[in-house]
Order: sequence, then structure tokens, then C-alpha cells
Amino acid sequence: MGLEDAIRQLSNPDECERIYAAEDLGLAGSCDAIDPLFRRVVKEPSQAVREAIFRALAQIPDAAVIRRAAELLLSDDPGLRNQALELLQSRGSAVAPELRRLLSVDDRDLRKFAVDVLSRIETPEIEELLAIALADNDANVVITALENVRHCHAAPLRQAVLEHALRGEHPMVVLAAMEALARIGDAECYRRVRERFPTLEATPPLYLRPALQLVGSKGENGDLLELQTLLANCVPSLRPAVLDALRNLIARAGAAEVADEWWRELLAALPETQAEAERYQMLMLLGYFGHFEPVYETLLAHLDSPVKADRLGAIEALERNANRFEATGCALRSRLRLETEPEVKQALEDALQATGL
Repeated sequence: MGLEDAIRQLSNPDECERIYAAEDLGLAGSCDAIDPLFRRVVKEPSQAVREAIFRALAQIPDAAVIRRAAELLLSDDPGLRNQALELLQSRGSAVAPELRRLLSVDDRDLRKFAVDVLSRIETPEIEELLAIALADNDANVVITALENVRHCHAAPLRQAVLEHALRGEHPMVVLAAMEALARIGDAECYRRVRERFPTLEATPPLYLRPALQLVGSKGENGDLLELQTLLANCVPSLRPAVLDALRNLIARAGAAEVADEWWRELLAALPETQAEAERYQMLMLLGYFGHFEPVYETLLAHLDSPVKADRLGAIEALERNANRFEATGCALRSRLRLETEPEVKQALEDALQATGL
């Protein structure tokens, strides 16, 4: 089918003929097909034909496809917007100039969509474009940018994120900045955040979970006592997050400064703990004290728990007990022969491989 015939067939009453026409235009790859395809897709009632049109547009390398797809981001049809976003994302780094333009337009929705696209492509310009978005005057644009800085550890971006955490006027901006710092923050970010929130107990509840993540990833031995105190006094729903922070902190700083009395209390509380997420974190944390006989025996016993989360926690905790290779290896291999849950079987195999048992 020739180019002009294919363009005419885009209006054929038969859905299959329209699909065939779109496919032919995509194979032709001609820039002359761009305008007819976009004009058709905005009024096309068939989802199957729409998808064929977008597949065709993806095959046309001309830069005009990027510009026209960006125009569809203003459509009232959410399906059309999503397909336009996917088309832009498929262009990879070639879409960066258009994203830079979109980040400067007056329409805040377009600016947010630009960040949505940016979050799903690989381009050397990602840090520059995220920096523009982080300086936007609309909270939703900034929040979207903050949610997507996790892969960027450049100092200028980290400083911009920190400024939002310390001085953000919108609570959700502060929250998104705190969550970003939990992933990309450094020692200086940790110090500045602790200056704003000197104690965890005084930290507003909205920001407490990311604050705990930051303490876990960047805190110091001196924070152990504060975390232990918070664990004893916090609401039950927060306990898994506190335990996770303790585990991450001990993994970095070591358990030497943790009194025996504390792990004994944690061990005693395990049978009374009903929440699976909390039990999982407790087992993981107890793994750092597995050189003590009562802890080690408890971890071994939980390999046979009927609760999947218990078995997973015990497996990961036992990986750390290198001083008991023979007994640990036997227990893990024995459990592997009995295990039927795929996720747990994989964890057992990974543990055996990681420890060379």
C-alpha cells in the first residue's frame, strides 16, 4: 500500500483496515505520515487502532513526533495522555530538549508531565533538568522531582533537596525532600536535618519515617540509645520502621555499644509480637547478636515457623553468623529440602550461595 493510500485508509470505517494502514505508515517511517497519524489518533474511538497508531509513530525517527506527542499531554483523555507519555519515554535522551522547553512553559501540568517523562529515561542531562524542576514554583512539580532524584547523587541536587527539607513551605514538599534525603543524603544532610529536628520524639509524625531512614543510613553510635528509647515508647505501627533504622545503624556502626540487656529484652518480646512486619525486623536485628547462644537457637527455630515472614527473617539473620558455618549450613539445607514456598526457597538458595555453605 502506498503512502497516500495508507493515509486515506486511516479513515476507513473498518477497524482492521485502519490498523493495517497505521502499520504500513509505521513501516514506511516517513515524516509525511506524522501529521495524519496525530490528527487521526485524537478522534480515534478504537483502542486497538490507537495502539497501532502509537506503534507507528514510535517507528518514525523524525523529531516532530516528540513535539506533537508533547502537545497531547494537554489532552482531556487520560488514556491518550498516558500513551503520549510512553511515546516520549521511548525516545530516550532524544526527548531532553523538548523536556527542557516544557519545564519553562506556564502550564504547571505540562511541567509536571515533563518530570514524569524524565523519571523514566536515561539521559546525561537528567541532573540539569531535575535541578530546573526542583526550583519550580509549583509544589506538585517539586514533589514529582523530589520523588525522582533517587538515582542522582550529585552535590548540587543534594543541596537543593536539603533546602526543601529545611525550609519547604508545603508539608508534602518537606516530606518528599526528607524521603529523598533518606536515599541520597550524606553526613552533612544528616547533621542539618538533626539541627532542625533535634530529637526523634519531637519530630512531627509526618516526617518521622523518613527521619528514621536517615538516622539508619547516616546516624552514629550515639543515636542507638535514642532509637532504643523510641522503640520502647512509640505507637505499634511505627515499630517496624524503628527496628529497621536500628538494624541499618548497627550494620554500619556495629553492635559493640548495645548492652546485652537490650537484645535479651528484644528476644523476650519476640513471642508476644503479632505483627508479621515487626517480627521480620526483630529477627533481622537479632541476627547481629547471633553469636549469643539464645539468639542463635531462636533463629534456627524460626526456620520452621509456619509464617513465611518469620522464615525469611531467620534466613537473612543466619547469613550473618559466619562463626557457626557447619550448624547454619546444615539447618539451611535441611529447611531447603522441606520448603515449598518459592520466595523462601530462593532466599535459602541465595543464603547458601552467599555464605559458601
